[in-house]
Amino acid sequence: GTMDLFDAAANSWYSGLEVGVIKRFTKGLQFQSSYTWSKLIDTLTAYSGVENSSGSTSIQSNYQSDPNHPNVDKGVSPYDLTQVWKFNAIYNFPSPFSSNEIASKFLGGWWMSGILTLQSVLPFTPALSANRSLSGSGGGPAALDRPDLVAGRSIASMTSGTTAAQCGGTGPTRANGGTAIPAGTPLGGPSLYFDPCAFTTPTAGFLGNAGRNI
Repeated sequence: GTMDLFDAAANSWYSGLEVGVIKRFTKGLQFQSSYTWSKLIDTLTAYSGVENSSGSTSIQSNYQSDPNHPNVDKGVSPYDLTQVWKFNAIYNFPSPFSSNEIASKFLGGWWMSGILTLQSVLPFTPALSANRSLSGSGGGPAALDRPDLVAGRSIASMTSGTTAAQCGGTGPTRANGGTAIPAGTPLGGPSLYFDPCAFTTPTAGFLGNAGRNI
């Protein structure tokens, strides 16, 4: 068997603004609307995998890139929903017949209700397919690392417009499963949501400078 040591060596910070509107039941209508604008930041998603007697891996997000410097992983939490808007309503249709008529038993007393939710998407972390930093953090030599971010690239330029340069294939900028991505490829759609050409592989033995959940 194996023995695992886990540690709650993480911190989180939450700030939020909540606004709500309620219309009480009048003239057959009642509705409620709420909006939350918030930011959840943490240094780790859950518990930290400190030591494992078998060297097996667990959920990657539960391991720190550098256990001696936890702020290296400080970033937006994978559970962060920056904007959430909810709206619900209930409406009681008026009956065209008096309550003592037979028709009111079939055509009266009808209600309609619904709930609408609109929210931001969850963030995620671009990762390398191997432990390029050679740190061994994350359950052994198969641990994942984050890449380097190409200088001058921003989040907006990585998810909209077109790719700024060609990358991929078999070179040091390999991306997209080794398939070459030509310059000018549209971004933001289902086939290429973000630009892999905005990242490069860091020097062996060094952590990548791309942030967590960017």
